[in-house]
Amino acid sequence: MYVCRARCGARHWNGVTNIGFRPTVTNGPSRPRIEVHLLDAAADLYGEELEVEPLCHLRPELKFPSVAELRAQIARDVETARSWLESADARR
Repeated sequence: MYVCRARCGARHWNGVTNIGFRPTVTNGPSRPRIEVHLLDAAADLYGEELEVEPLCHLRPELKFPSVAELRAQIARDVETARSWLESADARR
């Protein structure tokens, strides 16, 4: 999981990105995927091209015992990302 910045045209967002195989929700072999959760975004971007810049590695991809536990971890990742982004902005 990474803290990221994403861009679609002239619009920009902060977010978290997973690059991997989705082991909690995928049974058996799969191809790698990139999933981006944009913070505070209310845009429908399905079918749009998104440029994603990883900024900070938060944790490795893990297999969770349940989807509920995965969602809880993603919520913690979002809070960690927000803190990291606030600190990065303060250093500028």
